[in-house]
Amino acid sequence: MKHEQDNNIPINLVLTVDPDQIQLFSILLRQGFSLEIRMGSSVRDLLCQQIGVSADYLDQRIQTIFLNGKVVDDVNTAVIQQGSTLALSAAMPGLAGATLRRGGAYAAMRSQISHKNNTSGGSAENGTVIIKLFNLVAMELGPMFLEQGIRVNGKNMEFFFQKVPDLFWDGCRAAEIDGISRKVRDMALVEWKNRQVFLKLKIEK
Repeated sequence: MKHEQDNNIPINLVLTVDPDQIQLFSILLRQGFSLEIRMGSSVRDLLCQQIGVSADYLDQRIQTIFLNGKVVDDVNTAVIQQGSTLALSAAMPGLAGATLRRGGAYAAMRSQISHKNNTSGGSAENGTVIIKLFNLVAMELGPMFLEQGIRVNGKNMEFFFQKVPDLFWDGCRAAEIDGISRKVRDMALVEWKNRQVFLKLKIEK
């Protein structure tokens, strides 16, 4: 089923789902999604001031942070720039997890892959950041992002709909594309690839 629209304009997709379906979206969250934000902010300012993550959650729950593939130890001095990729994870098990944990005792073991602090704020203009969420962070912060709306690659969206189990369709109550109601199972027939998708969830309580 072809969706006729300019490929440069994102498809607006709104899904109404049962709460127990949210965990299935973790595949999209770890593949990465983009948000429009104000550039030049520190990681802390981005997460807490712009996105709305609580300071306690950042300090106590998000134990491993990668900025452009480098481990972040100081969220106050690592600065977000246009096109940055920010990956967030809870504590991971074993020595590898302890080594990657920000500010941990083993930080010196990974100096070559640590993000170098940058106190330069740079431009304060709006731009785009790619965010990836893993493990418990995806489960706990995922609903907030999904309800606010995220922009995902159409190829990832197509893969998602092709791979979700049958129980997903039973728990997906409604679907809208660009404001037009569609049959839920038709989502697996839409040509999502080569497009950008603005995905927003309505979670039935």
